[in-house]
Amino acid sequence: MRKIKTQFGVVSASLAAALASSNASAFDWSATIGGIKFDGEIAAVAAIVGLLAGVYVVRKGARLVLGMLK
Repeated sequence: MRKIKTQFGVVSASLAAALASSNASAFDWSATIGGIKFDGEIAAVAAIVGLLAGVYVVRKGARLVLGMLK
């Protein structure tokens, strides 16, 4: 059990060292992805969510009204 704990400590320490050093040499992606715009996709997702919410409200209201008529 002690050997597993020691190995885990060595692995976690080396992983932490690798992650800490990776930030220093990280590539700057801002020039590459700076021209990508998601305005149309965000509007489409919002429209779909609104449509689904409207269908849910109409269905719930119809069930309520039909339940009253029963």
